[in-house]
Amino acid sequence: MLKNLKVRDLIGKRERVYFVDAEDTTDVAALKLKNFKVRTIGVRRKGQIVGVVGQSDFSNMVVAMGRNPCELKVEDIMTTDLRTVGLDSSFYECLELMNTNNISHLIILDEDGKYYGMLSLKDLKERLVNELKYQLEITQEYAFGPHVKQIDINT
Repeated sequence: MLKNLKVRDLIGKRERVYFVDAEDTTDVAALKLKNFKVRTIGVRRKGQIVGVVGQSDFSNMVVAMGRNPCELKVEDIMTTDLRTVGLDSSFYECLELMNTNNISHLIILDEDGKYYGMLSLKDLKERLVNELKYQLEITQEYAFGPHVKQIDINT
């Protein structure tokens, strides 16, 4: 059930946590986003999370402004107004925080306040869709019995 779902359940055991350094140039950061196959990434300075930077930052503040990505630092384009959650934050808390702030990523901090990666709206949507499919299957079985052909929920 979604009401009991915590961030730690959503992300599982993290093998790698991706980040860029605030001193990196934006071309290096953009390449890391591409190689890590992520849209937004945490920015660290001296081991501490200090911001986030995403694809829209590159398009809006580098490309659209005609700035040279080899000369511009991540700290010049990163967002510093951070929204964070803990590993025990609930699914609904995360969804509400994203909705209220019109954002698509949250910074995850562990029990010691250490950067643990990011949670995306896509992560939440995938879990919600799976839960809704499961609930529909249960409802169909209850209403029509276990041996009746189920409605195809994948179309």
